[in-house]
Amino acid sequence: MYANQQMEQISRENLAELQMRRLQKTLKWAFEKSAFYSNKLQEEGISPDNITALDDVQKLPFTLNTEIMQKPLDFLTLPLSSIMRIHMGDSSRKLIKMYTNNDIAQNVELMTRALVASGITRASVVGILGDFSDSRIMDVQYALELLGATVVPMGVAYEKAIPLMEMSGIDTLICAARYLIQFIVQMQAAGEDIADRHLLRILCLNENIQNSLRRHIERRMNTQVYDLFAPCELGCNGMLFQCSERRGQHLAEDCFYAEVVEFGNKRVIEGYSQMGELVVTTLAAEAMPLIRFRTGQAVMRLEEPCTCGRTLVRLATPVGITNT
Repeated sequence: MYANQQMEQISRENLAELQMRRLQKTLKWAFEKSAFYSNKLQEEGISPDNITALDDVQKLPFTLNTEIMQKPLDFLTLPLSSIMRIHMGDSSRKLIKMYTNNDIAQNVELMTRALVASGITRASVVGILGDFSDSRIMDVQYALELLGATVVPMGVAYEKAIPLMEMSGIDTLICAARYLIQFIVQMQAAGEDIADRHLLRILCLNENIQNSLRRHIERRMNTQVYDLFAPCELGCNGMLFQCSERRGQHLAEDCFYAEVVEFGNKRVIEGYSQMGELVVTTLAAEAMPLIRFRTGQAVMRLEEPCTCGRTLVRLATPVGITNT
């Protein structure tokens, strides 16, 4: 099943044309409106007019996490009066992320694709375990409601979440892995085994591309885990998502241009099945676009087409290419 079949099965030729149009628009927007990118590109002697092909992205400087943390507001392209939502990351990082109405709509669209790819339908009953002050959790709820699924906001007050799960017949959980582990412990303390709930699936929202607890969770709960990449810097849950095959993760290439770069240097890896660092350029972000953001995540491109029928490229981590 597809949430947006036209985009999820777009031809590679049409995708490249779309990416180029959006890339040029993003670069001009960031150059004119973002203090950070205006200064950085001028220092490098680069103009958006120099980028006339997708490969020309390699001429652009990288954006580092430390730069975002130091001056997050310098990345902002609009006055606060144009901002719809402001979100701060967890207490250890305190990363500020801002969104326009269009940013939120785009994030909900991408999240809807991820939900459908994992098998969620309007007949699903989905519990969301997490902090609803997190903008990304809000996008999950909006996407589920857009899809027509029954939504059970469970928060992080486990004494309430446990009876909510029991009475509502939840068949799917969406949460960060740390909340899930805490929930399992709380259920055990209450004399219950979460495996008895017969969940069909769990969608884990990960700061890292691969959830290191995935195999343990699947064995412990006798269910399937779908990993989503949800870094604070990108402010989106649906950039990388798993389909029913769960062999790597599909990239929402209409909204993100990805490169695989050798760790520790600037050389771009063009081929398949060679590990490198994921570098991302946003193609549709309005409030805080990112250009060649070095995620620090190890990935490789998978060459073979996915049997799910999606034409979007797949990326895998060292342990993300098996079905176990």
